[in-house]
Amino acid sequence: MFRAGGMSRTAALSMLLAWTASAVPNVTVEPLVDSCASYPNYDDSTGQAGPWSAIADSTDTDVDGFGFVPVYASPVGDGARWGFITIPTKPPAKEVSMRCANGALQAQLDMRSLGIRWQDLVAAGTSNEAAFGFGFPDLPDPNRRLEPYAHVDLNGVRQPGVFVGSENVTTWGFNYQNNKEAGEYYFLRLLTPGSENPATGRPLNDGEFTGFIKIRD
Repeated sequence: MFRAGGMSRTAALSMLLAWTASAVPNVTVEPLVDSCASYPNYDDSTGQAGPWSAIADSTDTDVDGFGFVPVYASPVGDGARWGFITIPTKPPAKEVSMRCANGALQAQLDMRSLGIRWQDLVAAGTSNEAAFGFGFPDLPDPNRRLEPYAHVDLNGVRQPGVFVGSENVTTWGFNYQNNKEAGEYYFLRLLTPGSENPATGRPLNDGEFTGFIKIRD
């Protein structure tokens, strides 16, 4: 087994993940049934849930309760767009509409050549990227499918709401960005095992803070 400074890699990773989780409430993550029926406003006749929006939760910053907005990247080959689902630094005038359909979390987005359409949302890229977004061009690393989870506190009481994550992880890192087109916002990455910064070995990037994605019902 690989060891560094007398500590096993497994133990070191456990310490890093524990440090990361300390910034958010101490809850147990419990998977819900992986179907649209686990989301609010489920319609049995259509097999869909929603529409609703989602908010940043438990960040212990000013963006708690803010809704999400899309930030579009350059068009791909067919003229359609890809991009990220982000949290602005100020309350958005219009939040992106979301739903669950065909078992997938989706957002209603302007995909240019494809028109306004419902687009599957994923956590894309390597473990240290896992960005919350949509329509990503072909990547060597598989997209993580997003799933519904519940949070249970230390007393065994389920907390209100449905939380979004993957691989039994619901903690996201919020990373500040500022550019001419989109302004100031935070992009999110899912903090699964292996998500630590590869350059520093630290669980979070400089200035990054943690929180949850909670469905607004």
